[in-house]
Amino acid sequence: MEGNARKVPLNRNRREQRSEESRARILAAATTIFAEKGPDGARVDEIAKASGINKRMIYAYFGNKEELYAEVLRSNYNKIYALSTKAVDLKRTPKENVTRAVRAYFYFLAENEAFVRLSSWEALNGGRFSRKVLPSFVDLLVLAFDDIVKDGIQRKFIRPNIDIRQVLFSIQALCLTYFNRRELMQPLWQEDLLSGEMLEARLQHILDLITDGIFYHGEAVE
Repeated sequence: MEGNARKVPLNRNRREQRSEESRARILAAATTIFAEKGPDGARVDEIAKASGINKRMIYAYFGNKEELYAEVLRSNYNKIYALSTKAVDLKRTPKENVTRAVRAYFYFLAENEAFVRLSSWEALNGGRFSRKVLPSFVDLLVLAFDDIVKDGIQRKFIRPNIDIRQVLFSIQALCLTYFNRRELMQPLWQEDLLSGEMLEARLQHILDLITDGIFYHGEAVE
């Protein structure tokens, strides 16, 4: 009896671990295929083949293709939230925190072309799936950055009339546009827009616009 009692939790843990690994494989394959073909063009058969997980299990985990697509969006938004909030440390100055958070988001986009493509598909489709996911994500970001803004206002670095949702919208637009319009804008530059130097130049431009917009001029701590 004692031996069996010990085996049950171990077996359950292994099942849970296998389940999490299977979900991760499905989400990784689905991200790639949805990014390439969009939510309407992608097929569950393709995702099953790419992930090595049969269709029955995909439906068991996610319900249907639409819910799987929504979960792909949600998992990516969660990664962005985790990276951005991890960059924040209230022991630092408000400007340092804004800079670190924007940098984290910008380089997430630079390293995740699939998510950039997914964002383009959502724009083309009127955001019909991201509407299920994005509001709660934005609410989390607003809460996360509310402390930065309040700290900056109290210390007289940030203007007191700042609308944080407008700031988040501006950051998203300035960063995302660089990547989803890159091929259209590449002819304006001889340099590769994805080179390290060009990425840093673009990021610095974005940071200048954002910090000039929300901080008191000449008073933000470097």
